[in-house]
Amino acid sequence: MQRRNVESSAFTAAIPVLVLLPAWIIATFLIFLCLSPFTSVGYAAFVVIAALASVVMFLPLTQRLFVTRMLGVRLPTPNELRKLEPVVRTVARAARVPHERFVLAVDDGDDVNAFACGGHILVVSSYSLTNLTEHELAGVVAHEMSHHLGAHTIALSIGQWLSLPVVACARVGFVLQRVASRTEIHLRRKSRALSLLGRAVIALVTGIAWIFESALLAAQMVNNVVGKEAEFQADARAVRLGFGRQLSGALGHVMSRGGSARPRNWRDRIFSSHPPARTRIARIEAQLRARERRR
Repeated sequence: MQRRNVESSAFTAAIPVLVLLPAWIIATFLIFLCLSPFTSVGYAAFVVIAALASVVMFLPLTQRLFVTRMLGVRLPTPNELRKLEPVVRTVARAARVPHERFVLAVDDGDDVNAFACGGHILVVSSYSLTNLTEHELAGVVAHEMSHHLGAHTIALSIGQWLSLPVVACARVGFVLQRVASRTEIHLRRKSRALSLLGRAVIALVTGIAWIFESALLAAQMVNNVVGKEAEFQADARAVRLGFGRQLSGALGHVMSRGGSARPRNWRDRIFSSHPPARTRIARIEAQLRARERRR
């Protein structure tokens, strides 16, 4: 029987959240300043409310109505559901967890891809649904379900929630930059002093926008580094669930589409979110052989 248990990757996944936290505090402060004329809530209470509101990321109803849209994915069509739901039932039965707890979604992508989020969401690419066999699809679903069973997605989902005000402030900053740049062009014809003031405003809003943008990029890079171990742990659990061969077959498709190259330098390691498919397959095959020897 497979049980839910917190794996080490659940803790390391909190590191990108800590990286993002200072930018989130600044972003919530700026949002609070904009809202303060319309509310009597203090800043401390506002921050606590904003943080606790992350619970919406873990409610199945809001995941279907809101979180899936935030992630840029959609609910399955009836035809997609007819192929995906039986596979999810099979994997959930092997893991001894209710299949109803999972929110299924589809990413309209042209590659073998899937991801897990929010403790319940299982996302599979439309390419995977179309091109993988039911056998291989079960391996992909087992891997993503294993992320949930290992509690890998909790910190990730909190980080996604915290990123919302940071993303909003970055976008507003770049909009203000464009507005200030157009205004400065007109001011340049009227007064050198006003032109210099306009340039100072442009530099200020650009700097603020890039602070938020840099925080998002830094958190993503750290997540890419620490998240690779989560992929190996999810693979190992999928093997224990009995879907190692299936997952290895699905990763074979990734290899055939150029996903097996090893990172050549530190930049590649930082900007790649998954270990090479070849490495993952080798580990899975080793684990399968070890299981056979124990039998």
